Amino acid sequence: MLARSRMLLLVALLGTTSFAGCHKKTPEKVVKPVVKRSAEEIKRGADAARQSVEGLKAPMNDLTARFTALHKQYDPLPPALPGFFETRQKFYAAAEGLGMMTAKIPWFSGRIDAAVKAQDGAELDQISKEIAHTYDEIKVVDRISMELLHEILPFTKKAVDAQADGKNKCE
Repeated sequence: MLARSRMLLLVALLGTTSFAGCHKKTPEKVVKPVVKRSAEEIKRGADAARQSVEGLKAPMNDLTARFTALHKQYDPLPPALPGFFETRQKFYAAAEGLGMMTAKIPWFSGRIDAAVKAQDGAELDQISKEIAHTYDEIKVVDRISMELLHEILPFTKKAVDAQADGKNKCE
């Protein structure tokens, strides 16, 4: 139950999927006002946002490497191991969430460029808030990856024991 609630938290934090396609009624377009700022303010805001995006790369690369290593542990295990379902489900949900987070880096860069071109200070402010939120998401996924690393150990032992039992029966 605890794993399921953590997975729901992860999905809530990382949920970037739009459900607008599920509605038959076309939603009204909301026109955001463009907040014009001086060229210098826009440049400072864009530079700060680009620096924040650049700062996302190292922790994202670390998490990607950690999940690559976890894949090497999770993937070979038989899915039918007793009690493994929820842990395995949590792992794959977190790996999928990480993939969505990684895709944000080029997306943020494109949005920053568009905001600079439009001289839209409000959009730069919104992007900065979303980047800060992504740093928080990284902390959550990092914590989950550490939990997954510890949760895999008993299942690895079960798989080794089951394999050893199978070899003993054949001999």
